[in-house]
Amino acid sequence: MTDNKTSTTGSSALTPSVLAFGASMLAVGLVLGYLLGTNQGDTSNDGTGNATDNATASAPAVVNKTDGNLRKLSPEEVQKLKQGKTPRDTSKKTKANPPIPKDSPFLTDAITGEFKDAIILSEYKRAVALFDRGNARGARPLLVELEGKSNGKPWREPVTAMLASSRAAVGEVSQARADIAAFKAEYPKSNHMATLVVAEGRAHMQEGKRIGKASGGKGGVSQDQEDAYGKAIASFDEAAKQWPSNPAVADGLFNKAAMLSELGKLEAALEAATVLGSQHSTYKNAARSLSNVGRAATTQGNNEIAEKAYQKVLDLFPRDRMAQAARTQLAALKLLGKESPELQISEWLGDDLGTMADLRGKPVMLVFWATWCPHCRREMPQLEETWQKFKDDGLVVIGVTRNSRGQTTEKVREYIGENGITVPIAVDPGGTSRAFNVSGIPAAAFVDKEGKVVFRNHPRQITDDMIRKYL
Repeated sequence: MTDNKTSTTGSSALTPSVLAFGASMLAVGLVLGYLLGTNQGDTSNDGTGNATDNATASAPAVVNKTDGNLRKLSPEEVQKLKQGKTPRDTSKKTKANPPIPKDSPFLTDAITGEFKDAIILSEYKRAVALFDRGNARGARPLLVELEGKSNGKPWREPVTAMLASSRAAVGEVSQARADIAAFKAEYPKSNHMATLVVAEGRAHMQEGKRIGKASGGKGGVSQDQEDAYGKAIASFDEAAKQWPSNPAVADGLFNKAAMLSELGKLEAALEAATVLGSQHSTYKNAARSLSNVGRAATTQGNNEIAEKAYQKVLDLFPRDRMAQAARTQLAALKLLGKESPELQISEWLGDDLGTMADLRGKPVMLVFWATWCPHCRREMPQLEETWQKFKDDGLVVIGVTRNSRGQTTEKVREYIGENGITVPIAVDPGGTSRAFNVSGIPAAAFVDKEGKVVFRNHPRQITDDMIRKYL
């Protein structure tokens, strides 16, 4: 009985289902054997007298990719695993799509409803997102591709409008003008005409920039450049008059203010920037436009316009990131025309120049900097060059630095020694920086021979012509 029972049990264990289970387990065993290696206990000599683990040397390390496939790790990745580091995923990642803009004239229900292909609609929305953010260079290739697919499609009109504008923005003036002319002929009553008129202005502006670049900026703005800017401003004004609330008008006002500032027409520039800030407050560069006018006015010596521009930033955009910079600039402007604050120095590295009273009769350029500030370090070679160029003409240059964020006087001494800086360096305990209203570096101040502060801004804005004016 016992033998028969055992025999019966043994025969039932060899049923097809059991055999299948055994085969699957065998397959699992083979895979594990491959992954873990079969020679884990075998060692041999590597020829140098050192024992090597053949399992480590021969068994391939594998990693499970997101698609479920196994691949062999590179030697570098194996080494990182041995060090307890996770191998970096070097697979190509796709860039996240920019946010879809709200209330864009190119994303109305009437336009998006014309698309029958979801993929093309997605491409179109991405192009609009880049275009509305002012990224013409990024939008242009997408729009070129969409234009190639748009023949006979109802959505061709907005695509060609944005493409013409993008080409004007990136400086493809001839092609942009051809596109604009073709668009006006094909869609004379288009709802996107404001974009095209502003694009015309952009094309004229780019032409003006090209003329200015070709002349190397010698002699200021040439008549040809001014004429090109005049045509651009006329186009922007036309768009603002006919379509005052269109988003494209904001871009026109921003560029109008910039060109007028370059032409030295600061009151008109301030007016354009103020209209932009008042009527298109959500435009991303509205606060910056006013700040740019203030900077241009400071550089051109018109402190009255500069103060008005920075105050407008505070009035219209008190919570914008440009507001803090405007407060700093207003504080600096209060120094202009007044007696220079006295130096408060704990130590001189190089010549001891004494006090501002001792320097009366000489123009003095002060640059506030620190070794930990990367922008400051980029300015120091230029400061040294300016010092070498004008020191024999009587210019006094002082590099004012304050020990903070780990900077010490010894580190300053090492830095100027290693970089060949011979400009006199003044170590400031803090009083000099406060007296000159310095809240960010690099910063600069210029004091004339009479001891009056005539400039307080970024050192890059101190030009050779300005220095010669006060020698």
